[in-house]
Amino acid sequence: MNIETKWLQDFLILSETKNFSLAAQLRFVTQPAFSRRIQALEKSLGCKLIDRRTNPLSLTKEGIAFQPTAQSVLHLLNNSAEKLRATSYAQELKIAATHTLALGIFPKILKTLKRRLPNVSAELQIADADDCTKLLKSNNCDYLLAFHDEELLSEGYERFELGAVKLLPVALSSQVNAWQTATKVPYLAYQASIFLGRTVDNALDQQTKSRLDKVASSSMADSLKTMVMQGLGMAWLPEFAIEKELQEEKLSIITGFDDINNLSVSLYRIPSSDHTKSIYWQGITQALENDDLN
Repeated sequence: MNIETKWLQDFLILSETKNFSLAAQLRFVTQPAFSRRIQALEKSLGCKLIDRRTNPLSLTKEGIAFQPTAQSVLHLLNNSAEKLRATSYAQELKIAATHTLALGIFPKILKTLKRRLPNVSAELQIADADDCTKLLKSNNCDYLLAFHDEELLSEGYERFELGAVKLLPVALSSQVNAWQTATKVPYLAYQASIFLGRTVDNALDQQTKSRLDKVASSSMADSLKTMVMQGLGMAWLPEFAIEKELQEEKLSIITGFDDINNLSVSLYRIPSSDHTKSIYWQGITQALENDDLN
């Protein structure tokens, strides 16, 4: 059984509000995403917790029985996290990440860890996505920072979702007006062999692909960003990597091309029977859940 703590929090909020829309707002997620998380909890438990036929919603008899268990589990986890914060035991964590996430997401994680868990330090190991996964499999790192991929879950890894990510179709602002009406647009692509390359390719329909004239490809988003900034073409770049350039209007979104929204970033680990490692995982994920990485 693989139950995420955020599902328990979702369930308890829903049991209080008795309204999916309001509960989703309080948990800062969309209602469809919130509903999927409740369904995932019910699937893991093998029973229905919510009676959706009533107005307002009500708990099933199984939901009523499970409510104190959910409260108890979260209470125990919070206590463990507090003990972790209080301990003087210093832990160095090895985190593997791709270049894109190492630059865009890892500094935010480190900032949270140093503020909430000052005795934890982190060693960053940068590699391509496949090599990062190998580092985790071979126990040469503690955690893997990666885009959410169902293939990783099939390996039995424990996962903590850090947040949603958008890929935005952008170009140098001075070129946007001409390119968004052009029949062919110079296109800077991710290499087809990497995760982002497969993701973008699967998201684009044939009509969109017919407008793209690929001029270069790279395995790194920051390399594509550099080429975009030099006016060599347009690319789908992670929103977190171009926030400053969008604010300063150096880059602009090209209308006529869709954002790619079906991405999220997660932290993975191999489940361990080591109590200390489990306590640190609980404390770290609790700290990250209570902080804003945006």
